[in-house]
Amino acid sequence: MQIYLIKNIQVVNEGEIKTEDVLIKNGRIEKIGSGLNSQGIEIDGEGKFLLPGAIDDQVHFREPGLTHKATIYTEAKAAVAGGVTSFMEMPNTVPPAFTLDLLEQKYEIARNNSLANYSFYIGTSNENAEQALKVNDHKKDICGIKIFMGSSTGNLLVDNPLTLEKVFSESEVLIATHCENEKIIRDNLARLKTEKKELTAADHPIIRNEEACFESSFYAIQLAKKYNSRLHILHISTEKELQLFTNMLPLKEKRITAEVCVHHLHFTSDD
Repeated sequence: MQIYLIKNIQVVNEGEIKTEDVLIKNGRIEKIGSGLNSQGIEIDGEGKFLLPGAIDDQVHFREPGLTHKATIYTEAKAAVAGGVTSFMEMPNTVPPAFTLDLLEQKYEIARNNSLANYSFYIGTSNENAEQALKVNDHKKDICGIKIFMGSSTGNLLVDNPLTLEKVFSESEVLIATHCENEKIIRDNLARLKTEKKELTAADHPIIRNEEACFESSFYAIQLAKKYNSRLHILHISTEKELQLFTNMLPLKEKRITAEVCVHHLHFTSDD
């Protein structure tokens, strides 16, 4: 039996930081407290912090079909090395995870290769709402339905209002959205092309501008409120969108939530 005792470490947990001892047996925490004793290996944690494993709810592990970039094994290994012990992976692989059968292939790969806890989103297109909604029968196993309301990699754009209405009205699982208004994006791109200038990375926030983000997030929230859907908007990137959310409700009672990426807290389009 492997036994480790971490002494006098700053334990970050449940909204508090306390100096405590942590007893670990066979890879699991058995006890957290003060003045613990053990016959195992003792580790001095003084001056260090011990944090719970993080959950990353939006990763792109590129398997199947794009394994020259990454695999479920390599990225799960990197996740664990960085303190991320659970991940939720996106459907824009090759082929896209549009069906339960394709999704099961990912689960099978993860069962054999992942070093972290895992779950996978099913993807949506304008034509596969019925397939995507089959996850209602697998609520305990599948983290949600991913909707790209603005185009990204792969054929996953959903801009048909009838498809969106169907998914929002019938989904019993979380709906995670990539919110950008496709028409605004295309209009902005067409306008820049008429100027006959070479596009660079600096044009990204002009093409996918604040209006494109806000209009799409606003639309998603309208649908979620209409049908009482569980909606989570991924990677909010504009200040204007924050007006659409509130902290007046306790987190456990919220049906509509959002997140930012870490780099959005440090950089702006000026960078």
